[in-house]
Amino acid sequence: MKPIDDNETPDDFTDELDEITEEVEEEDFDIDVEIKLKRRSRVGRRRTTGKEYGTLMSFIAWMAFTIIWLFFFASGYGIIENIAVVFVALLVVGAASSLVFIPKHEGIKVKASAISGIGWLVFLILWIVFGQSYFGLYENIGIALASLLVVGLVNMLLHVPSHGEEGGARISGVGGIIWLIFIVLWLPFYNDFATTVYFITFSQNLAIILASFLLMTFIVIAPWFGKMQISVNESVSVGNRPKGTLGIFWGWLLFLVVWFWFMADTYSANQNVAAVLLSFALFCGIVMAFWLPWARKRGEGPESWFSIGLSFVWVIVLTVWFWFFADQFDAYQNF
Repeated sequence: MKPIDDNETPDDFTDELDEITEEVEEEDFDIDVEIKLKRRSRVGRRRTTGKEYGTLMSFIAWMAFTIIWLFFFASGYGIIENIAVVFVALLVVGAASSLVFIPKHEGIKVKASAISGIGWLVFLILWIVFGQSYFGLYENIGIALASLLVVGLVNMLLHVPSHGEEGGARISGVGGIIWLIFIVLWLPFYNDFATTVYFITFSQNLAIILASFLLMTFIVIAPWFGKMQISVNESVSVGNRPKGTLGIFWGWLLFLVVWFWFMADTYSANQNVAAVLLSFALFCGIVMAFWLPWARKRGEGPESWFSIGLSFVWVIVLTVWFWFFADQFDAYQNF
């Protein structure tokens, strides 16, 4: 028989029994957890296996397409064109396979962004191989840049919210990107437009560009126009002067649009330079006069009236020179 320790009491036996019971319960709980983990891992392996089989089948389909293309259609195209077709098909298959492995929690927007990027690569490859020969260098560059900007526009619409301040940012972003798309397409194609659709001169082309810039700035700033307010030192407000300055700037741009569209062709290039310089000097003078009362209230003003006056005199001299005398000299002598 085991001797009984004098220091060991029945309460000690009860404590040991409780500890043993807790250990058994913990082991049972761990077993349940292990069973659940095993089941999840099996399900995960099944899903992974399904994705892998789908990827394998997609590459088999690409191989079948390549064989059919080479056997029936390749003879009608050059080697570069055939390589492009096969590579684009491989790119599409690889893209589809990679999209399968994007986690679901990333959301549909991530997949849409990936699809837009892959679609741009596919378009660019096919355009370079099949379409670029019908256009000049600058036209092809414009098309490539415009397609890239379209992809950027799509991604911006996907990821920028359409409500609140983010909604204003979305409108501004759309306006800016669409203007860039217009510019990169208009600059290389306006000659074709002038010869086939409607004849426009170089000055009228400048008027169109300036008008598009005016419209773009209006769209970009419109969501924020009502909130345009500046406070200096958190106490002195500038009132509506930022809005007024913006209105003066738009008025100057509108004057340039009207000048280049209706009047610029009746004058020489040097006289047009003089008109732009004079209008810019007037614009700066009006803006300074608009802000001068506010500056005086704060005890501030132009640091050097002499320097400002000298700048205006220089612009006026240039205006007189380009309007009356510049045509008698060549470009190097004038500049």
